[in-house]
Amino acid sequence: MFELNGVYRNRIGEYTVVALNGPRMVVRYADGTEAELNVNIQARIWENIVAEQEARAASSRHLRQSNKDTTHYIKAVSLPPGEELAFPGWQERVVMAPTPELAQRLKPGDRFIYYAVEAQTFFAVVTITGEVFEADPKQHTFTIEADKVFFFPTDVDAASADLEHGVSADSIELESYPDFGKLHIEPESFFRISEDDFELLAEALTEITEDEEEETEEFEEYEEDEVE
Repeated sequence: MFELNGVYRNRIGEYTVVALNGPRMVVRYADGTEAELNVNIQARIWENIVAEQEARAASSRHLRQSNKDTTHYIKAVSLPPGEELAFPGWQERVVMAPTPELAQRLKPGDRFIYYAVEAQTFFAVVTITGEVFEADPKQHTFTIEADKVFFFPTDVDAASADLEHGVSADSIELESYPDFGKLHIEPESFFRISEDDFELLAEALTEITEDEEEETEEFEEYEEDEVE
């Protein structure tokens, strides 16, 4: 993957490969300092950086191409503090429309922020990617009493792996709902918000996600270096 004199980047900064020695390589950073690094770890970091750049470029294209009909929401779910991100529809990457009326209003391209009711924390940015379909809710781990309900396929743009790292409702002020954290909120409910409020939350959660990924990569690099 890496080539001699090739220019790449990790979380420290841009570097040039000056020597390749099997599983290790010597690199020189822009400030002239050199370091010996693990090739496999740096390959994974570089791939993640490229993927992030492509995702940001795709997001920018989406924003340029999106029309004024795009609607933004907060989607409430039941997810107690300390629990893993495992709730109905999450693993299957679908969202349930709780009423037929809402199913008629939601559409591909609409975006929402997941909100954990018990923890009062925003934790994920999601985009609806396809048309509505009907399915047995039990297929997507929902336990409601119904044979068929409406679902939309989704894609997760950013998500905090730990609710403790999410955005607390008390730490951010939304113009659409100034006292959102004080509202009585039922799981599976939707709250329509302004694009400005959505972008405020989405930016904060994207930064949190990138920080978590960086910490994970640094820890893995330290662990592998310790083993060697």
